[in-house]
Amino acid sequence: MTVSVAPTGIKKLDEALGGGFPRNGISLVVGPSGIGKTILSVQWLAEGVRNGETCVYISTTLPSEAVIAYYGDMKLLKDAVDKIHWYDMYISPKDLIPFTKEKILKIFHKVMPDFFDEQLNLKKPIDRLVLDSLTTIEKIVGDISMFRYLGATWIRFFHDNKISTMLIEEMDEDGKKMGEMRNFSEATILMDFMEHQNMHMRALKIVKRYGFNHPTYWTPFHIREEGIIL
Repeated sequence: MTVSVAPTGIKKLDEALGGGFPRNGISLVVGPSGIGKTILSVQWLAEGVRNGETCVYISTTLPSEAVIAYYGDMKLLKDAVDKIHWYDMYISPKDLIPFTKEKILKIFHKVMPDFFDEQLNLKKPIDRLVLDSLTTIEKIVGDISMFRYLGATWIRFFHDNKISTMLIEEMDEDGKKMGEMRNFSEATILMDFMEHQNMHMRALKIVKRYGFNHPTYWTPFHIREEGIIL
């Protein structure tokens, strides 16, 4: 069985992923602050927009207006920024109480009423969605088992609605965390700062890509006006 893909537009990365991230699947990007996770995610959305897809970005940290201000004039977004649907997800612990499936899914109607009605029916298709980042939600939930339940419930919801989803998680300061959603993702990319020949550089590697024999080595990358370049 061949699984269709949602390409990033980054040629070498797409080749290493077997064409791109799995279509209608869950992908996870993990790395420390400032490594380029957000740029990778909006580059993926911009590629979708150029292919005529409906793309959504949800920020749980910086206001989406700030993300647009930082990256909107870069070449990677210049012809796509106004076609991406930008949302902010600001929730408090009381928004999750009582901690039920219905309660934690209602958030998507609250955040995206243009796409989900009060019964959580999808009013119009979403082809690609980025949630940047789940770490903020994890801190709000405060309990790891409850967070995993929330994450698994959201992931099932995205699957049921056939939304290609990219989740972003922050790496712990000690660099040991791979993301709590790693066991639920179909593709996982780790991004980090590396030392090479006395130089500090950015690099990424594919940790997991179901259904494809991907490379597992670190690949250096640069951030340019066009976005991430391997």
